[in-house]
Amino acid sequence: MAEKSQAYALFDLDYTLIPHDTLLLFCNYVLQKHRVSILYRLFFAPVATLAAFGLVSSGTLKRFFLAFLWGLPAEKLDFYARDFVQRSVLPRMYPSMLEILRGHQEAGRTVVLTTAAPDLYAPYIAESLGVSHCYATRILRSPRMPLLCRLEGKNNKNLEKVHRMASILPPQVATALAEDLDWKRPEYPESVKLAGSYAYSDSPADLAILRIVEFAAVVNPESSSYIAEARQKGWAILQPAKPFGGLPGKLWLMVRQMLGFYPLEPERKQ
Repeated sequence: MAEKSQAYALFDLDYTLIPHDTLLLFCNYVLQKHRVSILYRLFFAPVATLAAFGLVSSGTLKRFFLAFLWGLPAEKLDFYARDFVQRSVLPRMYPSMLEILRGHQEAGRTVVLTTAAPDLYAPYIAESLGVSHCYATRILRSPRMPLLCRLEGKNNKNLEKVHRMASILPPQVATALAEDLDWKRPEYPESVKLAGSYAYSDSPADLAILRIVEFAAVVNPESSSYIAEARQKGWAILQPAKPFGGLPGKLWLMVRQMLGFYPLEPERKQ
């Protein structure tokens, strides 16, 4: 367990350390191993429509999306997860963000990977990066994956990210959490601020972890309100190069991944 006085470096994963949604990348990986699993997208489509209108929670949406794993034995799923991390994830990470992460490790800060991605593969990413603290959305394990998997606890986003880290954070933060800290308020009390600590994320869904540190950075932000808060508070705005151009390019890339027609590995530069 980390020292309570220690400084931290908190990292989101998707679109922060890597310019992709890793769950879509994992879907792409599995569909290329089991093409018949693409039929399970029909099971997901109506739920995605409901989610677009705010009628389904992100946790429920994730459970239905994971239907592409239906029937996979636990041993094969674990093998796929490890291979996926090595072939599809690590080679696609932003070099500049990895350099920042390693800098924090060398400085002796407690580096934390905290992500809404499932713990089917997220811990293997952390392991490969030498990160000892990893918090992800927990999926209930079974000998074979069911059509509709179950989450163990909440989807790891928003204030849940801070709650999940409570055991390694200073006591005053745990106290504030017990008092139901309102993560939506732009100003947090000084008692919950982590002095000398850093946080990195692309998404407004991670404002809770950005607001509790002394130094925050947003990575390729898209939301105007998110950018406005970053500028108002003097947060760094990092813009590593992305493998797609604009929203249309991003959506086309996501569709290809969801259907299993995206390269498993990035093209190697000559």
